[in-house]
Amino acid sequence: MSAEREDTSAATVQPLLHPADKVVIAYVTVIAALAVTFSFRIPAWPQLIAAHVLAIALVLLLAKWDQSSSRSVAASPRPRVTALSFIHGWYPVALIPATYKELTYLIPLVHPRDFDVELAAIDHRLFGAHPTVWLERFTWPPLTEVLQLAYASYYFLPIILGAVLWRKQWFERFRFWVFVVALGFYVSYLGYIAVPATGPRFLPEIKAAQTIPLTGVWLFQSLREPLDRAEGITRDCFPSGHTELTLLVLYYARRFHRRTFWLLLPVASALIAATVYLRYHYVIDVLAGAATALLVILVARPLYRKGEE
Repeated sequence: MSAEREDTSAATVQPLLHPADKVVIAYVTVIAALAVTFSFRIPAWPQLIAAHVLAIALVLLLAKWDQSSSRSVAASPRPRVTALSFIHGWYPVALIPATYKELTYLIPLVHPRDFDVELAAIDHRLFGAHPTVWLERFTWPPLTEVLQLAYASYYFLPIILGAVLWRKQWFERFRFWVFVVALGFYVSYLGYIAVPATGPRFLPEIKAAQTIPLTGVWLFQSLREPLDRAEGITRDCFPSGHTELTLLVLYYARRFHRRTFWLLLPVASALIAATVYLRYHYVIDVLAGAATALLVILVARPLYRKGEE
């Protein structure tokens, strides 16, 4: 985004809905439509519909309050960032964990067939072996420890870039970045619904072939077990959201703030390597995640401009 267009004031009156609001509403609507379509499989579908309608209403209400607040602040002699602007700006990021957790319940009911066998077969055809089994020869507890730490940073990387943009008061860039984050996550979530898979660590054929367990030095188990409990057994492999969002963070950090890019690059690179090494993902998931990131980058700017109308 060019410096000429950079908006350095959050007090500028914005349209009622930000582009990120529209992404949230579109995704929530799609999930509600799926709940209606597959209501014969979903016992709690009325509650799901009610929750999604409430979520849309809250987004609209928050947007309306923020717009009214922005008008009064813009008219004041000393414009400032309001609490409503902060909440309106950040809530799409805060909503991501809740929408993710919903998939644990929803995916097996909407699409009750896992594609792990097919994804593992693609990997085997590409490499002549199961990559997670082949990688056993490089298993080393200190490396496992470092990669697990990097993998756990996944949810923080988008927040770090957003915090940098907000702190520097590059609010137009910040709004665009939150739009990209919401779009990236929700596109990957739709992929999880379309191609459910739990990952190589749960596939019996690969589990039987693994002969070396992953062990760390100090924090490995204390990080892996809470992460497993928090995420649950969610069909969240294809495409690799960890790969997609991490590449999006790197791409836009390089565009918006080079220092942040260089600071995040080592952790982000280790995170992507960890997806297969730690047996969370098939290689085809990672390739699909990279392709999804490229797609989001290509469509983000035109969709954002359309969302501003």
